Amino acid sequence: MSSGVQSSGDEVLAEPPRWKVRLTLLATLLGIVVLRLLCAHQPIVENYVGRQVPTAMVARNLDRGSGFLRPLLDTAPFPNFFLVEPPLYELAVVALHRIAGWRLEACGRIVSALATALGAWGLFGLIRRREGERVALAAVIAFSLFPVTIRYGRAFQPDALMLGAVLAGLNCWDRAEHGRGRWWLVAGWLFLVLGFAAKVTAALVLIPLSVAIMRPRTTAKLLFAVTALGLVLLWYAWANHLIESSGGSRASAENRAIWMTVLGVSALGSPETLTYLWRFLAVRAFTPPGLALGIWGLCHRQRSQESLDLWRVWGLTAAVTMALLAGKLHHEYYWLILAPAVAAGIGRGWTILAEWRRGLAWGIGLVFLFSSAFLSRSTWQTPPEWEHLETAARLVQDVVPTGAWLVASEPLLYQADRRGCRLEFTPRAAARAAAEWPQTGAGRIQGPLDLIDFYRTKGARFVADVVPDPADEHRKALHEAIRRRYKVRVDCASVLIAELSPSEISGHGQ
Repeated sequence: MSSGVQSSGDEVLAEPPRWKVRLTLLATLLGIVVLRLLCAHQPIVENYVGRQVPTAMVARNLDRGSGFLRPLLDTAPFPNFFLVEPPLYELAVVALHRIAGWRLEACGRIVSALATALGAWGLFGLIRRREGERVALAAVIAFSLFPVTIRYGRAFQPDALMLGAVLAGLNCWDRAEHGRGRWWLVAGWLFLVLGFAAKVTAALVLIPLSVAIMRPRTTAKLLFAVTALGLVLLWYAWANHLIESSGGSRASAENRAIWMTVLGVSALGSPETLTYLWRFLAVRAFTPPGLALGIWGLCHRQRSQESLDLWRVWGLTAAVTMALLAGKLHHEYYWLILAPAVAAGIGRGWTILAEWRRGLAWGIGLVFLFSSAFLSRSTWQTPPEWEHLETAARLVQDVVPTGAWLVASEPLLYQADRRGCRLEFTPRAAARAAAEWPQTGAGRIQGPLDLIDFYRTKGARFVADVVPDPADEHRKALHEAIRRRYKVRVDCASVLIAELSPSEISGHGQ
């Protein structure tokens, strides 16, 4: 590491004192955790609820003894396994829940927040050894403030654990390459195992590891790095066995088929995908000023070719991988993998600006800060659709017996701690939900009301739904149809609950 950063002229700016760097880094890591744990007990329905709630279902069932090899959901047909990845994140959440006694949802947020801080530590080390402490601190601060790392650094899903583990793994491996001892290599390998198991798409970091970190790059090192994929590959072999032999829900088989169809770049030609590129990459993930500064920093001629080799390779590898997964880019959390490269570019770019025009650098920094605050503010807010979720869940618990199947959206099923059937609200989603049942003839399902009646024939006893937004005419029409067709038990400002048996007289419950 050099003692200074070369400016655009001949002036060399000294690195800040080591104690100040460590204090700033510690404060940043603490700030990462504290910021993400604000409103830690809010329901897990912000951002991508379709990923958080199934993950929480698996964690709760794991806590109740379902077993690591059989990650269960609470939606029929049973058994319904969630086999997207091995439930290591859920295992960590359950361990914290049992040790501390805190609510499962809060523990999930804590694990994600700690994983984000772990990733920031790894990012700092990787940049400091190449670009110096000033650039590393700027990059870590930017990383901590990205809207995408704020949103999914507090979400009940494994993406933050994936990113934190692979960054820590590369940092440990890099320390070993710089002569800090072989135990760092072992630690790096273990972190990579955890990161790949949390999300197998993280395996792309093997390319920047082999190209820009291994010195020298040997066959033995490459093979050792690749073996970190062993656990997750064994998991998918086991998952395939469960899919073929369980005889329950066909959802996992359908998800496997969907993944096979989305691989490829054909989706990049879709106007919908281009919309996601603009909305998520250019705006929501890193903010426009943050993305622009990051790209400029990565493209700028660097003092240390080694540093930007790493982050250019990382960025290019991530971009190619995301192009191959373009059909999945409507899931915002896939953009997390670009965060380290963009943060490294911001650290470099901001430092160059600070050497050239300090006032301009601080001005851009403030614009980035306020943009991040504005774009991430919704993550601490419960969406209007779910404002009455907790009240609705308590009413469901009062009306629906524990063993009775309930037809409801996944958030309401989870919050009410009931098993049952997933309610969908569009014809396409309703037909897909019915198709998860073996030999259903799902083609006759034309909408949510057909789906509810289909579930009734499969053993569901109740249906419940939170009160819709006044502008949601389709959902309001569904509620009116439920009132006409079934026996209403609760009809109030937070929830509609009906028993799935034809009502003899029209009327509303309480």
